[in-house]
Amino acid sequence: MTEVITDRPRIGISACIFDCPVRYNSKRFDEVAKLGRERADFAFTPVCPECMAGLGVPREPIHLTGSGADVLAGDARVKDRHGRDVTEQLVAGSRACVEALERAGVRAVILKESSPSCGLAKARIGARRRESALGSGVFAAMLGETGWFLVPSTAFDSALTWWDWRRRLYAWLWLSDRRIASNGDLTGAWHVVKFIVQETQRAAADSIGRELAGLPKRASREMLEASRTRMLDVLRVPTTPQRAKAALWKTYVHHVKHGRLDGVDLHDLSVGSPEVLRNVTTIAEELVGLERIGFENDLLFGTSPVVYRDARRVRARDAGPAIPDSEE
Repeated sequence: MTEVITDRPRIGISACIFDCPVRYNSKRFDEVAKLGRERADFAFTPVCPECMAGLGVPREPIHLTGSGADVLAGDARVKDRHGRDVTEQLVAGSRACVEALERAGVRAVILKESSPSCGLAKARIGARRRESALGSGVFAAMLGETGWFLVPSTAFDSALTWWDWRRRLYAWLWLSDRRIASNGDLTGAWHVVKFIVQETQRAAADSIGRELAGLPKRASREMLEASRTRMLDVLRVPTTPQRAKAALWKTYVHHVKHGRLDGVDLHDLSVGSPEVLRNVTTIAEELVGLERIGFENDLLFGTSPVVYRDARRVRARDAGPAIPDSEE
């Protein structure tokens, strides 16, 4: 059956992509608007480490002389376009943002990519306007030490990339909160999230399966938690459109073959095989359609083994016919 989380996820987010005019040039982006009504499924806490550093709006653009991790280690500096050193200010501003997110109960953060402070996989390193390098910005590097689930703003690039980051976030939150007191608890949790990992990292999934099979009969709490941590880490890795299409078709055909969709309201869902050409928006719509069917009929679809629905929706499902999406 589909696992359901009912607590609205608390998400930190770079303020400049939450429609807040806090960029160095006073501009802003409203990336969250792309979510439509799904936006209400999350409680957002916007933060800006450069503002909290006291650099103001507007301000001189800043750059790093090394990665964010190098800055935190004292091996690189943060400077503005005139060469003024603002390292201590940005580190302090980043720390203030982490503390604010902790107070908000946040465990996941969406970060503006290519930013010297928030860039997750790419940050502005060097004084040239378009110069950047692989590696996190200062704030992102600091967040990396928290163990939270970090999402790049490129997750909003398409409906499919957002679907992938969202479903892995839900699985990560569910697994983080799952009670793991025995081998059976750990194995049961793995049998829920393993479908995602088999899709994104088959070799890692096989390795984890062997690891669980090799655990002592009564594994220590430390061993159980080490295995849980490894599962959480592999859930951070994104899929590809090709893998998502293949997993979608495999999941759908499996349930059809076993008769689990007989008599089920598919809401006009039509799933194409991997050979059928279609854009990523259509693929995402098919995957979201499976999520809806899985939730309404208590079926486990490996593409999205964990979903979010508020408690009202869960009570309505358990009490009788599902509430149409238009009434959510």
